Amino acid sequence: MAWDISRRVFLRGAGLAALGVGFHPSSLLVRTAQAAAAGSRVLVQVFLRGGCDGLNLCVPFGDSEYYALRGGIAIGRGEVVNLDGHFGLHPALAPLKALYDDGRLALLPAVGNYGLSRSHFDAQDFMESGTPGDKSTGTGWLGRSISKVPGNAVTEAVAFSAQLPRSFLGPEPVLVAQTLSSFDLRARGWRGEAETLLRAMYDARDDAIGHVGQETFAAMNVLLRTPEIMAPPAGGAVYPNASIGNALRQAAQIVKAGIGTRAIFVNVPGAFDTHANQLAAHTLEFTRLADALVAFARDLGGLMDDVAVMVTTEFGRVAFVNGSAGTDHGSAHCMILMGGRVRGGRVHGSWPGLGRSQLYQERDLAVTTDFRDVFAELARAQLGVDASSLFPGYTPGPGPGIVS
Repeated sequence: MAWDISRRVFLRGAGLAALGVGFHPSSLLVRTAQAAAAGSRVLVQVFLRGGCDGLNLCVPFGDSEYYALRGGIAIGRGEVVNLDGHFGLHPALAPLKALYDDGRLALLPAVGNYGLSRSHFDAQDFMESGTPGDKSTGTGWLGRSISKVPGNAVTEAVAFSAQLPRSFLGPEPVLVAQTLSSFDLRARGWRGEAETLLRAMYDARDDAIGHVGQETFAAMNVLLRTPEIMAPPAGGAVYPNASIGNALRQAAQIVKAGIGTRAIFVNVPGAFDTHANQLAAHTLEFTRLADALVAFARDLGGLMDDVAVMVTTEFGRVAFVNGSAGTDHGSAHCMILMGGRVRGGRVHGSWPGLGRSQLYQERDLAVTTDFRDVFAELARAQLGVDASSLFPGYTPGPGPGIVS
């Protein structure tokens, strides 16, 4: 049979041409697409890139210094969604109040590490590797975590991102996708023939390229043969049409399908670098964040008992407003924690205060909780791993007691 141009181009590129999917090429073992051997709990990390301002996310309206420092970007007392008389939510996050009151959502302000720096790229790399100040770490904290989990499922680790996030760097295979519904071969009209040819090509190789191809077909076999993956949202959940909404909708589909996934990374592009016009940016982005989290909880229903969501960012913002109605790069930030085992309905951690002498370098909210202690606590609770050696050069403490 004569080859047409689409076949020649397809094979010349020697690529799987799977839409929106990739695998980390350093995996050395062929993984089967079987469910993980132990545990059903899932850890979801949502990474808000850009440095989200925690002081206007979890508003310390009860701190006497807040309004003087924040000026025109302060959230008025009449607008704050009161949580406990001292802290409150930004009004765009109001939909989260019901989850907070129900004991399934908590906040942790003043978290971070000064070694993260105020550089976006360095801080993101340091946080994802779990080794602030050390650029030599070649693996990610989630990659190290998932390597400790029993089982060998291709779909054990999933990232909704344009590329493999540093958090998952390591020898374990990671399903990297943006759109699960288009996870298939680009071979319209001759898909069966293309799959046969490509499988033969990759199966014949006993190297990293061959293993990546084999793992990709294993994952494709699971996804295309699991109809629950494409099930519509349940419980009347409505996700916002934004990157975080689309990613969490698909994360819920993965959880509901029960294909052995234990860790999910959701990448949210850098819309939180609010050097100017912060109020308008937060109104839009916090609305999307709140609507996506509420939809995710509603969609999963009782399955949320086994899921923990951790919303993070690389650093917080300066305590005081700048001349462009925004905030510059700071230190401590605020995490949002959500799940059935989360000790919700409270603001965790120790509040350092906003007085000039209490600020870090007289400009930033001070760090009172090391982010690695939180990561370790969630890894122990959700993945069942020994976190004592999870972070090179650091022994995590008991954690802030976020999960039961």
